[in-house]
Amino acid sequence: MKLKYFLLCVYFFAVGTNTVFAGPLFERFKDKQQQYLIDFGNKYLQNVGLHVFYPFGGPDITYPLLLFPNFEVLTLMGLEPVKPVDAPVELDKDALNNLSSLYRSSFFRTIDMAAGLRNVADLILKQLENLEATNITVQPIDGRENAVQIKFTYSGKARTIRYYKAGLNNEQINLEFLETLKPFDVVLFKAASYLPHQKPFSTFRNFMLENAKTFVQDSTGIPYDYLKDHFNLSLHGQYLMPYKFPGGFEQQDFRKYSEELNNPVLDICFGYGCKKVPTNILIATRKETPSL
Repeated sequence: MKLKYFLLCVYFFAVGTNTVFAGPLFERFKDKQQQYLIDFGNKYLQNVGLHVFYPFGGPDITYPLLLFPNFEVLTLMGLEPVKPVDAPVELDKDALNNLSSLYRSSFFRTIDMAAGLRNVADLILKQLENLEATNITVQPIDGRENAVQIKFTYSGKARTIRYYKAGLNNEQINLEFLETLKPFDVVLFKAASYLPHQKPFSTFRNFMLENAKTFVQDSTGIPYDYLKDHFNLSLHGQYLMPYKFPGGFEQQDFRKYSEELNNPVLDICFGYGCKKVPTNILIATRKETPSL
């Protein structure tokens, strides 16, 4: 394994630090992160439901596949274009740089995704290949541009990924379309640019608060103060402060809640600032409304 890392360093030196080769980084991800994510999902997320909705996740299918052992449908939404492509795929330099960011930092960088990426389906299929998924088919979704459906088998279970290119700010959001995606058994927020905190995304935030059964998120997701009264909360890891990022603000009540719990450090990269600020994963499950 050390030889792989040595060769990776040689590669960096030879071609320059702006280019990253994803292969060794994926091997390192498998060694350092993959089993932690699987174990966390098996312990805490076995029964959250069959549909995972992952807005602002771009083409990240690695984390949902590892975290949610029993989901059947994963719906992704992002701003990047998509079209059907056949597996296996060969990634160009720009796509490799993007995939490397996922394995190194746990998320795709928006600025890199916007620079020359032509089709996010390539990135999705390469992740499926790395995770040894089988029976992969890709089809367009009828009636939608820039939308694909990917069927495959993973861990012995047939699953479906749906990716839609769509904006979710107050000017672009299509609530009628979101209604067709229900039920939202679980909504995943990771490295979401703090968009659910911001006024231009208030319509989307309110829709999720009204319709989601469970949130699994880092501190870039729905602010703690919107969740604390109507959801049962389970925090894993620690929240001390937001990682330095435009739009991020300190959630004082969330920090107090975290300090009172005094949880151990979570040894998972999940969102911004991995190894620089403590990782936190908040599981928020809607409280049942008493029947009258």
